[in-house]
Amino acid sequence: MKVVRAAVVGAGAMGSGIACVLSQCGIEVLLKDVEQTAVDRGLGNIKRMYDSRVKKGLNSQEEADKLFGLVKGTTSYDDFKNVDLVIEAAFEEISVKLDIFKTLDAICPKKAILATNTSALSVSEIAAATSRPDKVLGMHFFNPAQFMKLVEVIPGVHTAEETVKTAMDLCREMQKTPVKVEECPGFLVNRVLFTYMNEALYVLQEGTATIEEIDAKAVEHGLPMGPFALFDMTGIDVCAHVTQFLYEQYGERFAPSPLLAKMVKAKQLGQKTGAGFFMHDKGVPAKGEAKVVNAKVTELVAEANKEKALPKAEKFDGLRIILPMLNEAIYCLQEGVVDVKDIDLAMANGCGFKKGLVELADSKGLAFCLDELKAYSKVDAERFRPSWLLSKLVAAKMTKLSDFGKKPAPVC
Repeated sequence: MKVVRAAVVGAGAMGSGIACVLSQCGIEVLLKDVEQTAVDRGLGNIKRMYDSRVKKGLNSQEEADKLFGLVKGTTSYDDFKNVDLVIEAAFEEISVKLDIFKTLDAICPKKAILATNTSALSVSEIAAATSRPDKVLGMHFFNPAQFMKLVEVIPGVHTAEETVKTAMDLCREMQKTPVKVEECPGFLVNRVLFTYMNEALYVLQEGTATIEEIDAKAVEHGLPMGPFALFDMTGIDVCAHVTQFLYEQYGERFAPSPLLAKMVKAKQLGQKTGAGFFMHDKGVPAKGEAKVVNAKVTELVAEANKEKALPKAEKFDGLRIILPMLNEAIYCLQEGVVDVKDIDLAMANGCGFKKGLVELADSKGLAFCLDELKAYSKVDAERFRPSWLLSKLVAAKMTKLSDFGKKPAPVC
């Protein structure tokens, strides 16, 4: 199906970014929110995005005005009666999304595909609120949607292949990189990434390395920024919510560091509050100058250690925060969540990884990765428990993760 008319529910930063990208393809877009002020703010965001494109020479002023004119704001669902696709980008709360999808199902034409931008919630549960679960799926854009290339395309239990194909084709039309991910809590990128962020907290809490040392090692390993810079940019309260959700779904290997809750309670939430692991001008990321560590973190680390004292590890070489991501990616392979060829593609386009996890495993060798995980299991048996699949591949004398799933050439 060719998408000609679309709608986006939620006019915040993510929703307005998605609406902008849709309009760049010549698609008519309805941008809906509950309050007119929110709609106006979203339209203002899109206008600024097009102004920026003109300044960068990506569009002429005439082109930008024409494309911006394709976006119409609304506070009503009445205009949704002739759309081909709706992308919901509302508050990340299941009850809110269920109500929205019930309404969309009643109003939108039966041919319309209904997509949710959820980063973790159950696509199948959302689809079950409609009479068309075959036409419901996840389309998880990454923030900021107008720049980030990755879209995780997540079918629910009943999603039709034709629905998935339409979504994948639309992503390519928007010049995005779609990766099909089977439904699981956290999908692929967040599930993998939060093992790294959580482990960094443990390293800091036990005093094995400083905030600056941990961030520097992460960048050395090919990440665009360190975990603490990412915590501050994303919002520490948001990260705490995701980490708790993953812990509830997957158990002890996602057990949150006590420091995270201490940071939230103290309202040290990152850029949006002016202080997180680093100090910031409120709402403005540090640019160029050396970042100043928030002195209050030392106090909160001490409080966390009163709650759960952690023994100091012998050393910190960076692999300690990288290997949990590789292990979780292999858990995803073990569960059939994703193809091995898509892991590095997703992490590069969703998180800016310069060196992929599969690339790391191939360069180090699977046996080395398994041995290192076993060595780190002295720090915590569950957070570093090697996936069954990794152990199996090493036992089979497979050296490269990129060879997973490839059939050996027949012996003549």
